[in-house]
Amino acid sequence: MTMLQADCASPQRCVVGHPFNPPYLIPLVEVVGGQLTDPAAVDWLMGFYLAVGKRPLRLSRELPGFVANRLQEAMWREALHMVATGEATVEEIDASIAHGPGLRWALMGPILTFHLAGGTRGMAHMLDHFGAALLEPWTRLQAPPLTEELRERLVQGCLRQARGRSVAQLEELRDEFLAGLLSLAEPFADDLAPLPEETAIDSA
Repeated sequence: MTMLQADCASPQRCVVGHPFNPPYLIPLVEVVGGQLTDPAAVDWLMGFYLAVGKRPLRLSRELPGFVANRLQEAMWREALHMVATGEATVEEIDASIAHGPGLRWALMGPILTFHLAGGTRGMAHMLDHFGAALLEPWTRLQAPPLTEELRERLVQGCLRQARGRSVAQLEELRDEFLAGLLSLAEPFADDLAPLPEETAIDSA
């Protein structure tokens, strides 16, 4: 936003609202102002998105790609590596997320999920027990070359999973699933919403 508002007549009114596809179902919208943005403008946009049923996320700072896209990109690059090296197929990668962590992430993010993995001591135990594994060269964040072979593997893998269905048909299937999943998660959403600053638990 700082770049976009540089030549604006009223830069204090400029705020980013970054939704996710399909925006008519996915509630997340990342909200962030630039260096010249009036904080009141960010407050207004947060209130607007809340009023229309979204779950706006007020980012603490600007960053290229925002937060969710950065996390998606890291997983995307690792998936490309595994397909390129023959370590996993497109179907295996998608199934491993759709029927595994993806279901948990629909309610809790990856960090809170790891917190639960630590048992009664939570994140502290998880880090004490598994922290050394962070040094293991399990992942490769640098994207591999997008060769014709890799491209073909990705395309053919998606076509196999589609089973002859068009993109529009797959979108309809996805939307029906998301609508049902969101209705299931709604009663629990407030239980895991961020605490207001004035009632936040002291991390100490």
